[in-house]
Amino acid sequence: MDKRAARSLSLITGRFISGLMMVLAVSACTSRSSWHLEQVTGHLPELNFSLTSDTGQAVTAETYDGHVLLMYFGFTHCEAECPVSMARLARITQLLGSDAQQVRVLFVTLDPERDTPQVLHRYVTQFDPVHAVGLTGSKEDIEALTKQYRAAYRPRSKISESRDIMHSDAIYIFDSRGQARLLATSADSDENLEQDLRRLLASADGIRQ
Repeated sequence: MDKRAARSLSLITGRFISGLMMVLAVSACTSRSSWHLEQVTGHLPELNFSLTSDTGQAVTAETYDGHVLLMYFGFTHCEAECPVSMARLARITQLLGSDAQQVRVLFVTLDPERDTPQVLHRYVTQFDPVHAVGLTGSKEDIEALTKQYRAAYRPRSKISESRDIMHSDAIYIFDSRGQARLLATSADSDENLEQDLRRLLASADGIRQ
């Protein structure tokens, strides 16, 4: 990634985190939490989508009921953030051991024109063939989902198709009922992410604690 792209990504991520932290500030001032990651309970909507999985199946949020979900927005041609984040999530599921049976990593493409189900399948399975699921859909469906969760990204330039899509490295974490609960970024340690996931998994099937 060149310096200009790095600066752009830093600005996008910074604006995303700053905006969301302003939303969370009110609740943070009135309550204390033992969670390591940022709580977004009540500040982001429950999971809701209708997309296509990397196996070509039509899926909705209800398809993954009963699982704690880690949703990440990226694209398969990404050379920087996505491989690092996906490798990290695969490492986390390994650390969870048998508890990972109730976890799914949802990799939502920001590049649906190129990321077909077949392309997504090859991509996600190289990181985690058991827990990772690639999701794609129409451009409108993807845009609606990013807006729903305030995901910060800059689409590929119409002038230069080779220019990367810039996006944040946020990981949205939902409990087994599809409620948005936590937000993780690269600033959070793997240990803290693992601990909070174990707590979420242990709390009455992921129901709010």
